[in-house]
Amino acid sequence: MNIDIKKEIKVVISNLKILKKENLNKIYLEITDSGNTYTVNLESAEIIKNDNLSKSNLIIKMNIETFNDLKNNKKNPEDLLFEEKIKISGDIKLLQ
Repeated sequence: MNIDIKKEIKVVISNLKILKKENLNKIYLEITDSGNTYTVNLESAEIIKNDNLSKSNLIIKMNIETFNDLKNNKKNPEDLLFEEKIKISGDIKLLQ
């Protein structure tokens, strides 16, 4: 993953409006870019291996174009969910 994208992810993470910040360690953003898939922990912004994630975690999956659309406020997240450009698996209650 290029350094600019990693910086952008950190900015997005810092702007999240989640009430329970302690849940961020269980939420992951999975981004696909040029055939490579990166899983980023939202608390640490570190890239991890997806193999060890349990059902009690939350994984938000999208490609890099969708990430950029969200970051630049070009698309509403609900529209992207409806269009199936964002997929969510795991414990959705972690977003509260």
